[in-house]
Amino acid sequence: PVPTDADLVDAGRAIAAQRATSPFLVYLRDKAILFNDRRTAFIMYGVQGRTWVALGDPVGPEPELSALIRDFLERCDDFGGVPVFYEVGKLHLHLYADFGLTFVKLGEEAKVNLTTFTLEGSHASRYRQAIKRLEKDGGSFRIIEPAGVPGVMTQLRTVSDDWLAAKASAEKGFSLGFFDESYLTRFPVGVIERNDRIEAFANIWRGAGGEEVSIDLMRYHRDAPKGVMEALFVHLLIWGRDH
Repeated sequence: PVPTDADLVDAGRAIAAQRATSPFLVYLRDKAILFNDRRTAFIMYGVQGRTWVALGDPVGPEPELSALIRDFLERCDDFGGVPVFYEVGKLHLHLYADFGLTFVKLGEEAKVNLTTFTLEGSHASRYRQAIKRLEKDGGSFRIIEPAGVPGVMTQLRTVSDDWLAAKASAEKGFSLGFFDESYLTRFPVGVIERNDRIEAFANIWRGAGGEEVSIDLMRYHRDAPKGVMEALFVHLLIWGRDH
């Protein structure tokens, strides 16, 4: 079932009870939600054939997670489904091992420690060059808070549509954000502007407790200056460090 507005309100409370940012993908509404009995924790999942794919770890307070994994496995069993937990972190691997699940490594997760991130020193020359190149090309960076996002939605859509056309690509979803107005208005958006026109953007997930900040949707227009996304990333690292 598609999540209701009430489901997303309860999911928001569960997200606030932990510090990861990837659970914000629940707001795409393209996954079903399995709550625990008290609706303080949830698993988001999709079904493809006989495969039931839970996205990430269960979301919510730590003491609730193991029982919720059991609930999901039991629901899969009820419907003859094959359970998969996709993109789980290493912190909770022992919980899945307890239920006899096996592990397959698919990739790495890139993280930057913002407490030590700096633009000083020779090792950071590339970062400084990215910012200077953007300034030379007449570009500037700013953060648009959620309340201001509807006012620039037309510009964001223009950039997104051009990016999709240039990549000859369609939107994906599930474990990646896609362009959806109701989804984007929930988050701040970092933009690169030139001549009062947005030429690149990324929406930003801010985790509870200020421990983690992530970039989700990343789009740029074909007319944007060279290296625009590198400059956007550096600006977002600076912004994240300062906040």
